[in-house]
Order: sequence, then C-alpha cells, then structure tokens
Amino acid sequence: MPSRSYGSEVGGDMRGCGRRVLGSCFQFVATLSAACASAFAQTAGTLTLAEGSVELIRGATLYTATQGVRLGDGDILSIDPKGQAQIEFQDGAILNLSQGARAMLTSIASGARGQSEIALLSGWAKFTQKKSSKGTQYRYLTPRVEIDAGETTAVLNAGEGSTDMYVESGTVRFYEISRKGVQRIARDAKGGEFIVRRGEQPATLGSRPSSEFLKNMPRQFRDDLPVLLDRFKNRRSEPKREHEVTYAEVEAWLKAGSPIRRNFVKRFEIRSRDSEFRRKLIENLREHPEWDKVLFPEKYAPKDSNSPKSAQSGTQR
Repeated sequence: MPSRSYGSEVGGDMRGCGRRVLGSCFQFVATLSAACASAFAQTAGTLTLAEGSVELIRGATLYTATQGVRLGDGDILSIDPKGQAQIEFQDGAILNLSQGARAMLTSIASGARGQSEIALLSGWAKFTQKKSSKGTQYRYLTPRVEIDAGETTAVLNAGEGSTDMYVESGTVRFYEISRKGVQRIARDAKGGEFIVRRGEQPATLGSRPSSEFLKNMPRQFRDDLPVLLDRFKNRRSEPKREHEVTYAEVEAWLKAGSPIRRNFVKRFEIRSRDSEFRRKLIENLREHPEWDKVLFPEKYAPKDSNSPKSAQSGTQR
C-alpha cells in the first residue's frame, strides 16, 4: 500500500506448544499442542508488541498482558501513557494503540465478508488493513464518531468530547454520534483528508492534519506499522491475573455511550455483589441507568394480584 505524507511539519513521508518430551509425556504434549492450535485458530488477535505496561480486562478480571498473548472478543486493553501495544489479526489487519489508549475488541468477525468492531474510548490509535481474501470490514467506535473502514490506513485520536482522524490511504465512511448515542447521516473521507469532531458540533473535513495533531501524534505513527505476527506462530504467552476489576478500573467504560457499553450489565453483574462496587454503581446510577434493574430488582418484580394491597386497589377501581 503506498504511503502518504503528513506534510512538511513531520519532515518526510510516512512509511510505511511447547517442547518435545520423551516417554509417556509425548502423547500428552501432542494433544496439548493440538488444543493450542485450535485455540489459536479461534483467536481474534495477537499482542505482537508491548512497550510499557499493558492492562487487560477479560470478563470481570484484570490481567497484565505481554507480547504473545492471544486476544478475543470483549477483551479491553489499557496502554501505558508512555508505551504502545500492537494487535495483529488473522486477516492481516493491524491496530497499534499508544499513549494511554483504552480500547475494546467488541466483536471480531471470523467468517468471510464479516464486520469486526473495535471501540476506542480514548487515546491514540493507528489501524491499517491491506487487501484481505476474507473481505473483512472494520468498524471503529469512539464516543463521538463511528467509522467504517476496509482497505484503509488511518491515525485516530479519541477523547470523551472529540475525535480527530487522518486518513492516510484508502477511504472511510463515518457517522457522527451524539451524546445520547443517536447516529447521524454518513459522510465519506478519502486518503489525505483530516476529520475533526468537537462536542456536538458537525464534523469538519480538511485537506491536511492540523499542526497540533502532528505535534502530539506518536512518533512511530509516521511510519508503516511493522508486521510481526509470524514471530508468534509457535509462541504463546498467558496473561498474569491480578485481581477482580474495581469500579474505578471500568468506570469510564460503564459511563461510555450506549453503543459501547451495551453488554456491560451482563458482563460485570457479578461485581455488583461487591459492596464497594455496588456503592459506586448506585452513586453514579444516572450515568448508567440500565443498572437499576440489577441493583433494585424488587422494583421490577411482577405484582402479586392476590396481595391485600392489589385487591384493595382493584376494589377502588
């Protein structure tokens, strides 16, 4: 894929299981290897680069992740403010997260001509996908923009009230998202264009990225993302379990727009049994009202028509 220039400000073009053992253990190792291969085939992506700490939330548990960890649907990553992490997918797509980025692999398609979805809650990301035989389309969700991308390379910076994106090559279709989650009319952007969305204001398209964007952009994003997946075909790392997530560790996700947080009640319901987690849910209930039914199920219990109160109410009617 040809690379494009970010402009004179950046001074140049963008460029782009286990060991064999003896005796009776051999059959066990062979079986284990087959299981690992099967799991790998079902993997959404592999963490092929990790600089600084990388936190992984899987289910309702926090882990520390390192290079070689396989990632699946629902995994949430938090990147060190001074570090980066790169995920490479089976269809050849690459996603690099940098400078404190927080992202979730919402749904990664495994079938042909499917659509994969990744939520970027905040921070910097660069994604690239060359022509794939699977024809997978990627959708990136931020608090303010929804982006559909195919054979595209782009740099994205997301925050609670803003989204900036430079389309390096290819084309994207993007939708503005309101604070209430309402999706607006689709617009298209092509290679070389710069998209800016601030608050509830309509997005603007420019012919080049802003000087502020270029100044703050991670340095490694000026080049093509490296392809590292082959190094991990026969290497596998397991994340280190730390603890069950606290409310503070998932607060920003629980308060995100409805398209991003739509499955969180089911996912984190078990944590509502923790007194501190429950207290914070109640304290912030206005930000995520869907938790009311879990926290106060008695309010939603069916009324007993045989109760004295119901009978008295019926008599009065």
